[in-house]
Amino acid sequence: MEPQEPRPTVPDDNFAVIVNANAGRVTPRVARSLQALVPADKLHLTRSPEQADAVLRSLAATRVGTVFAGGGDGTIVGIINGLVRHATEEGADLPRIGVLSMGTGNALARWLGCGPPLDDLQAWLRREPHGTVPMSMIETEGSRFPFGGLGQDAAVLNDYNHLKSRYGGRPWWRFFKGVPGYFAAALLRTVPTWLGRPTPVVTITNLGQSAHRIGPDGAPVGPPLPTGATLYRGPCSMVGVGTTPLYGYGLRMFPHATRLPGRCQLRVINLGPIEALLQLKACWDGTLVHPRVHDLYVERVRVVFDTAMPWQLGGEAQGYRRELTLAVTRAPVQMLTRRRTAPPTD
Repeated sequence: MEPQEPRPTVPDDNFAVIVNANAGRVTPRVARSLQALVPADKLHLTRSPEQADAVLRSLAATRVGTVFAGGGDGTIVGIINGLVRHATEEGADLPRIGVLSMGTGNALARWLGCGPPLDDLQAWLRREPHGTVPMSMIETEGSRFPFGGLGQDAAVLNDYNHLKSRYGGRPWWRFFKGVPGYFAAALLRTVPTWLGRPTPVVTITNLGQSAHRIGPDGAPVGPPLPTGATLYRGPCSMVGVGTTPLYGYGLRMFPHATRLPGRCQLRVINLGPIEALLQLKACWDGTLVHPRVHDLYVERVRVVFDTAMPWQLGGEAQGYRRELTLAVTRAPVQMLTRRRTAPPTD
């Protein structure tokens, strides 16, 4: 089944803009440009989680129909979770979400085809045609997110954050922001660490509706896997889930994520750190096929490792977990796009 085409959406005045003022691309100049463009009563530049939460509570209470969220993927995911929580408390509908690309990885912004943030806001203010596409979310431990991972990917993120906290103030660090920094973290810390440890073992159990193994073309293959079935048991360096194809920087970790409504793509990888680096190009362009890479469409699963693993959701480090239950939510989030066709998958 192909992804849904965007539903035509007419811009209106019932909108708000909330921007993480600490995001990488929110310079004083950008902040002044936003203040010059967006009416003061609709613009919220926040500098702490507490301030952002107060704004989101107010937006839910006043039934704002569209919220433009500015920041990286972690900020966008946090704003969506805050709006879900407060909209539920208020008995209100969840507003449409427009993404303003102001972070580093910007996976959601890339998938939705977002442009420069000021251009996107100007297009809305000029009442240019927009579309709305449903984005399913995955839920665990009370948080909703469009992609996440347990294992090597989260370990690289942890190691990047370590290098950033230690060296971020040095003049030369600017050369290691973004992709170069992640490569440096992987080569200097993640690969040496994982080379010296036993391969973890994971058991993944289907707790939801029938799961399906995924063929190279994205089509389900083989018989359905029923509730209670063991989907995978064995050595594993990473378990990832996604309802959108992209990780940050255009990495197509889940190329089939939007193919089957009501399911996410589960990817189980059993590759050593050096093998994983050798497969990076195929992973980046969404063509990764390997005997020790297993892809499935799932609705709800239980993931249990034999040791605590680093965990990230929406590109934000979340500590370590041995066990997680991951489930696709029933109600998708309506995301704004200026594309005329559905956001790309495979």
